[in-house]
Amino acid sequence: MAIAFSVDPDQGLSADDEIKLVQLAAELGYDSAWTPSRADTAAFNRCMRWHEASKLPTGISAVPASDQSAEFYATHALHLWEATSGTFTLVLGSGQMSHAAEGMRAYLDDFRARVPADFPVYLAALGPRMLEVGGEMADGVALNWCSSDQVSWSRKRVEQAARRAGRPVPRIIEYIRTAVDDDPALAERTVALGAARYVQYPAYHKHFERMGVARDLERVQDGGERSSLRAIHKIGAAGKPGETRQQVDRLATGLDLPIVRVLVVKRGDYESARRVLEECRPI
Repeated sequence: MAIAFSVDPDQGLSADDEIKLVQLAAELGYDSAWTPSRADTAAFNRCMRWHEASKLPTGISAVPASDQSAEFYATHALHLWEATSGTFTLVLGSGQMSHAAEGMRAYLDDFRARVPADFPVYLAALGPRMLEVGGEMADGVALNWCSSDQVSWSRKRVEQAARRAGRPVPRIIEYIRTAVDDDPALAERTVALGAARYVQYPAYHKHFERMGVARDLERVQDGGERSSLRAIHKIGAAGKPGETRQQVDRLATGLDLPIVRVLVVKRGDYESARRVLEECRPI
């Protein structure tokens, strides 16, 4: 199976260290390099730098549709797609859009009208209504913070929607947050804190409730209990070198492209990021 990776600028790595990681990932055989994005051009510029340094395909997952027009994202995505010989992928997310499923139907139509027919359009989706929109309209669906069972649940809904619409099943991709350290409790807490940041948002709270981890993440926010940290293994990968890859493989079941999203145990720690790439290298 192909495996991609993601470097998040919030991890505090320098631009030079990011380039070193992307070049290392290319040497290790990773499929592509991905980054999250705010409602600006920074992630597009980052992808261009990474592609120039490594020749890897790049992707953004996801841009927030609530904060910019479809025209804005289409303009920058098309430029990058052309500059990288069609190897760039953009995932559209609803952000804080109200009535998100209905809103994203119109947004996807607007975006598609502004790009060539062969430009792949991906949609970020969590709940059943957005998964249905993805199955009916998108070329790919990006999941997030999913257990293995939740991936299966999500894929089934995407497949059903695609069949009803008489179109091919979209590609299913997902970030798998991963931390690797000789201290497994530190790695677990790193991933748990990453997930706990999301529990405040209603859509994510419902998502975590479906998987039975919402209360655990709330406890992490309150200071954390050991049992709450263990629960993170349902939705993320964390542990010692040599013991974490099997968790990634388990969480990747049912995905067309797992994306290892690098989490460092200490902000700006290049060696922590390197350990993740080495641990999860394609086999």
